[in-house]
Amino acid sequence: MEECRILILTQDNNLKNYLQTLFQGEGYQLEECKEEGKVTEILRSKKSNLLIIDFEYANAIEICKKVRANFTLRYIPVIVLINKEQTIEKIKCMYAGADDYIEKPIQGAEILTRIKANLWRANRDLDANPLTKLPGNVTILKELEKKIKDKEIFSVAYVDLDKFKEYNDYYGFDWGDKVIKHTAKILTDTLQELGAPNDFLGHIGGDDFIFITSWECIDEICKRILEDFDSTILSFYTHDDLRKGYIIVKNRAGKVNAIPMLTISIGVATNKKRLFTHVAEIIQTATELKNYAKSFQKSIYTTDRRKI
Repeated sequence: MEECRILILTQDNNLKNYLQTLFQGEGYQLEECKEEGKVTEILRSKKSNLLIIDFEYANAIEICKKVRANFTLRYIPVIVLINKEQTIEKIKCMYAGADDYIEKPIQGAEILTRIKANLWRANRDLDANPLTKLPGNVTILKELEKKIKDKEIFSVAYVDLDKFKEYNDYYGFDWGDKVIKHTAKILTDTLQELGAPNDFLGHIGGDDFIFITSWECIDEICKRILEDFDSTILSFYTHDDLRKGYIIVKNRAGKVNAIPMLTISIGVATNKKRLFTHVAEIIQTATELKNYAKSFQKSIYTTDRRKI
């Protein structure tokens, strides 16, 4: 990994200093947390790659549960440092979501090996989009399959930007990537504020995203996404283009077209009134509704209300 940030939750300064010295030689950056209530906040803000919990100073079981329940953090490896004789506690930590444990007193070579192994597995298992770091298509399909299996009422939203290709051609990939990351942040922030901890957000690729939430939350979430996108997207245009209200782009045939400002379209598939038995049915329905939303040429979401 180009850069690896490791967060440790402990009040043992000797342990922290020892690990800090140990990690420097490996290029790892160690961040410290002494309060359990701030763990998830620091994991997000510091974009941590791995969490180490000192069982002696924290409720590792509850922290593991919180991390695994949060869709933006659930893929971060968690290692618990624990005394050898605490056999039952080791088992409880693993059931709560810990990826590994290391017996105290720790050995430098062992903890470095375990960290490298857990980081490697995390990168292998998480088909994260390299731009947004959100889960990719493999994980998206697994989440959809799980929803069908669990037989819960859910909503799947397919998010797509309108006229993004033209914007990307006109402003270049750098600004196009900024718009995609901005969109990912809007989706993430909205789900965290208005959704549930076990909601899911994935990045299909390009300017396409999928998120899964409850039927009760979907309308409020979609409305907020549209509002936040429309109120911020103009900051990604030059003053001249803002004054015109459009950009001039040549198509493949060489014809010049006036392209309106970016908007966002969302198609929502739900099993509130119909039964889905296969992932393909969900994706097809959400895609059809997304395409229908794009025909309005404004930021809008459409929800499937058909009974089948």
